Amino acid sequence: MLSRNLGVSLNTARYHLENLEKDGEVICRREGEYLRAYPLWAADERSKGICAVLQQKAVRRILRVILSEGQELTLSNAKISSLAHLSQSTVSEYLTILRNLQLVRRLVTSEGRAVFDISEEDRSLLSTILASYDGNFLSRTTENYLSLWEL
Repeated sequence: MLSRNLGVSLNTARYHLENLEKDGEVICRREGEYLRAYPLWAADERSKGICAVLQQKAVRRILRVILSEGQELTLSNAKISSLAHLSQSTVSEYLTILRNLQLVRRLVTSEGRAVFDISEEDRSLLSTILASYDGNFLSRTTENYLSLWEL
């Protein structure tokens, strides 16, 4: 996919990835038939999972909602759905994935309502990571491609 997005051959993309890895800029791992590149902070399996799930724009929207609105522990699935402009089933699916990665916590209020939050430790990490997605190559390429199909 990288070679396609860059408009270069697979060998050229692989060559540059190898050089980036030698220079300590990325971590490359062979996963099945694919060579995956991760940022340096993604050395463990949880971090790789975070990188993978953050490729989904909907996940980034959900996390941004929780980061910006979740200080008062009032964010139910329905409220996140409304604020992120996503269906409740989509939010539920991604919240489950985020909970499995231990990025999002499910808490029960004294009224018995389930609400979702992000730990203080992960708030700063996610804020930094999400900021890197604003205007990065992949998001710009995807948005440009999608805009071609909007009438």
